[in-house]
Amino acid sequence: MNSLKGLGVCAVLAGIAYALTRVEDIDQLILGASIGIITVSLATYIASIRRRRRDHRIAGE
Repeated sequence: MNSLKGLGVCAVLAGIAYALTRVEDIDQLILGASIGIITVSLATYIASIRRRRRDHRIAGE
């Protein structure tokens, strides 16, 4: 599993390097990437809160 994770990281870095060489407006690319990262982070955080609340409810706490 770790080898696949490492391969995924290499693929993401290669994609970023390729995008930086092909995109003319780097500011737009960075803005889009930042918005994407923030959106994924918020979705993960909300899912974590829901999971924790459900686990506490099931445990009877």
